[in-house]
Amino acid sequence: MDERRVEIFAAVARRLSFSEAARALHLSQPAVSQQVAALESELGSRLFERTTRRVRLTAAGAALLARSETLLREHAEARRAVAAAEGRIEGDLQVAASLTIGAYVLPPALATLALRHPEVRVRVTIENSEQVVGSLLAGRADIGFVEGELSAPGVVLHVLRSDELVLVAAANHRFASMEQVALSDLLSEPFVLREQGSGTRQVAEAHLRKAGVDLDGLRVIAELSGIDAIKAAVAAGLGVSIISRSALPAGGHVEGLIHRRIEGMRMTREMAAVTLAASIPLPAARSLLAVLEAKSRET
Repeated sequence: MDERRVEIFAAVARRLSFSEAARALHLSQPAVSQQVAALESELGSRLFERTTRRVRLTAAGAALLARSETLLREHAEARRAVAAAEGRIEGDLQVAASLTIGAYVLPPALATLALRHPEVRVRVTIENSEQVVGSLLAGRADIGFVEGELSAPGVVLHVLRSDELVLVAAANHRFASMEQVALSDLLSEPFVLREQGSGTRQVAEAHLRKAGVDLDGLRVIAELSGIDAIKAAVAAGLGVSIISRSALPAGGHVEGLIHRRIEGMRMTREMAAVTLAASIPLPAARSLLAVLEAKSRET
């Protein structure tokens, strides 16, 4: 069975929507439908029942979905074994990365990798840290990048660098006149937070909890999945937030925003690569990891 067709089928099956799967895979809906039809023809079975109002799995589709993660993982293992045996640095490299790393840490490393190995084609999927591990274990990613403490069976963490989280507020906020913000002042503010499962939110909540903060008492006014959306919302005065220092440019100045430390707190976390414990990473993945480790030593 064609690996890409199985991947597309699984995306549709999990969402029961061709259009949502197409958006997630960055494909057109006709392309998704064509690949599913080709897989149905190959197997000689209908995988979905489609009407104008809904999509449902057939018995054959449900059986294939139950095996899809295993099939994709086995395909990935086979590619990895062949490439590792020959030491080739070429072909597709599937990367799953948390938002902060994917947006602000990976791009320079990917540029270096492209210069050294132009035959490598990198595909980066942005997910929260929990989803990154899931993609790695399911064979959808060859290497992952996460933030914060993470312990999951079957994976190995390679710490790259430390990162600091800072408080951000609108430039005209009362915090602008303070060098540091007292925790008691912070807790009276409305918060704009990352979604549940993000490394940034997990680390921020862990530090606040350690400081004795009742997280249920926080006035969370919005949860957003994008750092740029959070910065825009904070700059507009919606609330304050806690984000990675890496999401701010050199010097830390962003128009419409100020950033401060919380008094008596140093919120740090590790940024790390994640690989499978039971297999050797692809040569291209090892090369990307080496580039990131070298850049981390420079900072």
